[in-house]
Amino acid sequence: MIELVVGVVAVALVGWLMRRKRQQRSNVTAAGETAGVPCMLKWSAQGSRWRAGRLLIGADPLTWKSSFGRQEAVLPADLRQADLRSPSLREAMAFNPRSHVVECESSEGEVLIAVMPEELDRVIKALESR
Repeated sequence: MIELVVGVVAVALVGWLMRRKRQQRSNVTAAGETAGVPCMLKWSAQGSRWRAGRLLIGADPLTWKSSFGRQEAVLPADLRQADLRSPSLREAMAFNPRSHVVECESSEGEVLIAVMPEELDRVIKALESR
């Protein structure tokens, strides 16, 4: 019984912390400052694998920062959204299956951005405002 109570408290705490962080990102974006939205990126210039990181929204130009290491990549200036889809079964093994994949086109090739539904609007607005 004690394990169940501890588990419920832990889940509630994690949920509260995640909502709080999402609200902070929303407030920072509304204030016109740079906010990092967690996402996965697949871009031929960065290799053929999905890489975890943050899309820096509000930065000019739009930048992606890797979660591991200090690698930053400036996304192409002509990047535009081409499609929005759910992940394939194979992609769902690499990242959260609830995510949505934003397919983007540019002169440098296709860029795929996997983002959670809660952050999807921010990413799409950032792509449109370019």
